[in-house]
Amino acid sequence: INIILTKDNNAYRSFYNALLHEGYRDLAALLQDGIPAVTSGNRKSSMDGMTSYGQFKTVLCEGGVPQRPVVFVTRPKLVDAIKKKLSCLGGDPGWVTVYGMAGCGKTVLTAEALRDHQLLEDYFPGGVHWISIGKQDKAGLLIKLQNVCSRLEHDSTLSQRPPLNIEEAKDRLRLLMLRKYPR
Repeated sequence: INIILTKDNNAYRSFYNALLHEGYRDLAALLQDGIPAVTSGNRKSSMDGMTSYGQFKTVLCEGGVPQRPVVFVTRPKLVDAIKKKLSCLGGDPGWVTVYGMAGCGKTVLTAEALRDHQLLEDYFPGGVHWISIGKQDKAGLLIKLQNVCSRLEHDSTLSQRPPLNIEEAKDRLRLLMLRKYPR
């Protein structure tokens, strides 16, 4: 409890949710009155035509960005490091690679960085497209690549057939990234 009290409100909320979902409802009930309210005072009101935080969340969902897990522990230094790397891209094409052992929190940290309304507004005004690859056989990888091609070509005037093989999918994605989605 002493450690949680040194953290921010999200840590308290996460601890409470963990108690609820791990079968400690009685303990969670004791803490229920102390749950801090979620405020929206620091959220921007426009993002490239967006007028509400709900629409911002829709952009994240449509891009496939994973939702925050029920049991969530903030790691602001690591999230800030990812946001800094993303903002270093500026208007230039590029990549930020987050790596580490399985289960260490790469996905959660990166998704949390993308929840920064200002970061998306400034550096990714067209939204984001999240792709989880992991270990895939060739058929599974082709399906994922076909999916992302379809998502990225959704507003294209030319209706293209899905790529038939991995090489064709890689070529199409490379062109899409260079011509249509450089950021």
